[in-house]
Amino acid sequence: MTALPKKILIPVYAWLLIIVATFYKVVLATCSTRKIDLPLRIVLLISRPFDVELLISLYEKAKYQKNIEVSFWMLKKCNKRFPHVISLLAEKDIAIEQLISFERPLQLLNCLYRTDVFLSTVESSAAPHKLPYIITKIANAMGVSTYTLQHGFENIGLNYCDDIHGPDVKFAAKTVFTWGQPAEFPAWVNKETVAKSIAVGCPKKLVILENNPPISTEELPIIGIFDNLFWHRYDEKYRSTFLRHLKDISEQRKDFRFILKCHPNDVRKRSKELAAILQNLENVEVVDLLGEEEILTTPWLLTRAVGVITTPSTIALDAALAKVPVAVSRYGLDLTYYSPLHLLDEFEDWQHYLDRLMEKSDDTILKQNGEQFLSRVLVTGDPVSNILNVMTNNHRGDEKEE
Repeated sequence: MTALPKKILIPVYAWLLIIVATFYKVVLATCSTRKIDLPLRIVLLISRPFDVELLISLYEKAKYQKNIEVSFWMLKKCNKRFPHVISLLAEKDIAIEQLISFERPLQLLNCLYRTDVFLSTVESSAAPHKLPYIITKIANAMGVSTYTLQHGFENIGLNYCDDIHGPDVKFAAKTVFTWGQPAEFPAWVNKETVAKSIAVGCPKKLVILENNPPISTEELPIIGIFDNLFWHRYDEKYRSTFLRHLKDISEQRKDFRFILKCHPNDVRKRSKELAAILQNLENVEVVDLLGEEEILTTPWLLTRAVGVITTPSTIALDAALAKVPVAVSRYGLDLTYYSPLHLLDEFEDWQHYLDRLMEKSDDTILKQNGEQFLSRVLVTGDPVSNILNVMTNNHRGDEKEE
């Protein structure tokens, strides 16, 4: 007999776990007594390495509050692919409390029963986010307060869609924490998602505190180039145009030092042909090809660059927060959400951007555009406090209802 494909088995298995969770909660509640005055137990789920920078500030603030117990869980799958994450947390004296998988469902249910609040950052009905999505549904069935946090500036289901990830993307969490006001989201966003969204800001720590480019005439002004060309969002025309413009601008503008920082997935998926193209760029330092990743880091670039050019990415937000002038390569894409940042469509736009950086008045305008951009896409206040306040207030409300 032919084995059933995973596409059928996983949804069926998940559905059974959710049904079991509903009854298991009742059984555990009958067999055990839970003290009402226990601290609020918050679990933060790590599904990928980038979750750490989003959740670490929340963990560090929550652990010093007497009425809160906070811990990290990690997907077992994530630990297998990225074992360095546990070491990274160990350096901060943080241990992973649970490695989560569906191989031991009773362990998962018992852990969720002892949890009050469950927060993930990569959870949606889209295939790449299915594991945290299913776990969140199980947590819902166990009566846990569930939250998910916007994990990137452009987030499927919130402010980005395409032919693969459309308006049908949903979130299982009862509350969605967003960086900006839901009123700014596109009209296509699911009404259910908008209704359960709460703007809290971005809890990720600032990449740098201050942009401070070298003022020595002996050093060329640095332009930080960032790309995430691996994304299916970009067609071959977009990719080739971006690389061609980068090649041309670096050859024509020897008055600048161009440093290219590629997304880790770009590096991992890079073809030999692309590697050869990058190696042959005349006046561009490609960080991972130089073997200087520890020196030419993103914080180093944002500290010393006079300007940043990036494909659509959270880097645009990071640069604006660092008060670095930003230009985003558009090439026909709808980048309304990046307004009023400088957008690049033609090679002349690259030239014009570099010229503006060297004019004090234009440079000031570019920085002001970054401030206007931030005021539109981020809410004010302390994001970590905003998140903890919502969690604790919601929990008190749940207790009163009980």
